[in-house]
Amino acid sequence: MDSASPQLIWPGANQQFPGEKLSEFKDRISKKEGYRPCVFFVTGDLYKGEWSKNKRDGRGIHFYKSGNRYEREFKNGKREGLGTFWVIDGNRYRPTYRGHWKNNLWHGPGLLYGLCGERYDGYFEKGKRSGLGKQIYRHWESEKEVYHVYYGEWANDKRNGVGTLTLVNGNVYQGHWIDDLKHGLGVFYYKDKESKYEGLWKDDVPVCGTYSRNVRFDDDEDKLPLPMLEMANFQKLVGDLISDAWNAPPQSTL
Repeated sequence: MDSASPQLIWPGANQQFPGEKLSEFKDRISKKEGYRPCVFFVTGDLYKGEWSKNKRDGRGIHFYKSGNRYEREFKNGKREGLGTFWVIDGNRYRPTYRGHWKNNLWHGPGLLYGLCGERYDGYFEKGKRSGLGKQIYRHWESEKEVYHVYYGEWANDKRNGVGTLTLVNGNVYQGHWIDDLKHGLGVFYYKDKESKYEGLWKDDVPVCGTYSRNVRFDDDEDKLPLPMLEMANFQKLVGDLISDAWNAPPQSTL
């Protein structure tokens, strides 16, 4: 080629990037940095927000092909930090989770919303309820909407540890749980009968304890404060319970 002949160049092949090859130029301009108002994915998703090193990083909104969306914080291409996930419900959006994320999963304090008004307010670990939290259950009884409330410890998305379940009729269970079942030491208060059962439970069934009548309590009082959330010495507790039951005066039994 004659030195005087025109040369084929492309944008970017200039003094700032001398000797840059065409493949290097295409790779450079395809990498996303900073804010991008509209980036489409081959999956049909759409993202607008901040990028770093060609990955979603910072604040943004990701619209999924299904119509759902996630908005707020990303890190290294994943949902991480504070954020809200919305699902499309007819012609409107409703939130399903609002709180902390890590590696695309719920992690840390957050709010989980159910389809029918249920709600969990507490801690999560790797996408599951874990730690201290409050769950509001909603269902129907005799064509009437009712709510139950559990406040206490969770593990692996189930009630595990120490917690209090308050039923809509005023009855209350306070004690130990394993995998959503009453298991271990616990007290069940029957508001309508003004009585209580206190003792051991196994797989949601009372197995050894005492039943007391004429137990009165006022709804306006904090009659059932949640005990310290810590691992109990189970053998010592069982021994103390048996000793107390042996030495106590006769009572009505369940």
